Formats: sequence, C-alpha cells, structure tokens
Amino acid sequence: MNQTKLFSVLLIVASSFLISACGPSIKTTGSWVNKTKISEEPLKSVFIIALTDNRTARTYLENYLAEAAQKRGLKAYRSVEFIGPVDLKQIAPVKEVFLKKLSDLNCESIFTVALVNSTSDTRYVSGSAAYSPYSYGAYGGYGGYGAHGAYGGFGGYYGYTVSTMGNPGYYTTDNKYFIEAKLFDFKTDELLMSVQSKATNPDAIEKSSKLYTETLMEEVDKLRKQYRKK
Repeated sequence: MNQTKLFSVLLIVASSFLISACGPSIKTTGSWVNKTKISEEPLKSVFIIALTDNRTARTYLENYLAEAAQKRGLKAYRSVEFIGPVDLKQIAPVKEVFLKKLSDLNCESIFTVALVNSTSDTRYVSGSAAYSPYSYGAYGGYGGYGAHGAYGGFGGYYGYTVSTMGNPGYYTTDNKYFIEAKLFDFKTDELLMSVQSKATNPDAIEKSSKLYTETLMEEVDKLRKQYRKK
C-alpha cells in the first residue's frame, strides 16, 4: 500500500471513530397520567400494538413490550399474534372487527406505540489541527533547515508534516425520531397515560426496540410509584 493510500485509510478510520462518538440515544421527553380516570386497582391485562408499517420493528417492539408487561404481572396480548403480520392500514376501515377481537379477549387496556414525527439534520463538524513550527525536524534535527531546502530532507519534512496533522472535518447526519406511547382503558376509551420519547441516531431495529422498551418502562414505573404515593 503506497503512502497516499495509507494516509487516506487512516483519515477514514479517524473520521469513523469521531462519528461513532455520537452514538444512538433514547430518552423520555415528557409524560402524563390521567389522575381522574386511572384506577387505583392495578391492571391485569393489556393489548399491545405498535402502529408502524415496518413489520420487523412492530414484531420486536411488541415482543419486548409484552415481556416487560408480563414481568410486571400483566397478561399481555400482542397484535402480531392475534391480528397477524398484516398491514395495519387494512384494519383501519373495519375498526369494529378489531375491537371485537379485543372484547373477546376480555382485555382491560390497550397500549399503543407510534412514531409521531421525525427529522434529519446534516451538519459539518470542523476538524482540529495541532500546528507547532518548532517541532523536532521542522527546522532542525535530521534533514533540518539548510542545504536541502526550506524543511531540509525527509526528516525535516516528516517532522513538520506530522506536527501539523489533525483530525479532518466531516459531515454527519443526526436522525431524530419522536415516539409516543399511550395507555387506554378499553371499556371507557379514556386515555390513562402517555409517554413521549426521542430517539437520536437509533441503532439496528432489534437493539433500538429493546433500548426503547427499557427507557419507556423506567418512566412507566416512575409514574406508577408517584401515583401510588398520592
């Protein structure tokens, strides 16, 4: 590999390291509990539905959410199990059929997760350079300033070049997704709870779904504890 190609590879590796430093994150941005409608008696069952056209994301989300619900003592039903991996838009015109399924299951609540907005921002991150005109070799040392030119031979040129190397600038795109989870009472159709979250540069679907579920359940548990104290 020649020096030019090697230098290019090193720049790519350095840039990749910098970009990876801005890793994915998921955090809660807001939450609300309907204190006048939520019952003091804990729920016993929940129907989980991720409102997305991405069937893979829907499956992972509902699986992780159902697992989290079961750990908290709820009987959990997943839409992918009782409705099937169909396009949810096909069900919308026949809402009564969908609600009949939930009634047959004798489900107390419905838990929905939906993407409400998304943004994509590209920005330039400037590089950095460490310039030092008095580095060894720049004007002295092996091949320093003298008979061989402004920077001497290889040693002087090498020392000067290395002293001025820095991290190159790069463009990066931040993808942000705003997600809202809602809990409804099935019989009264009342909204009981909602949690808003923001996912920045999410990772693979499976990993992001698990991380989102963990973040969401932390907030739900916190809301439940606050409500019970009052």
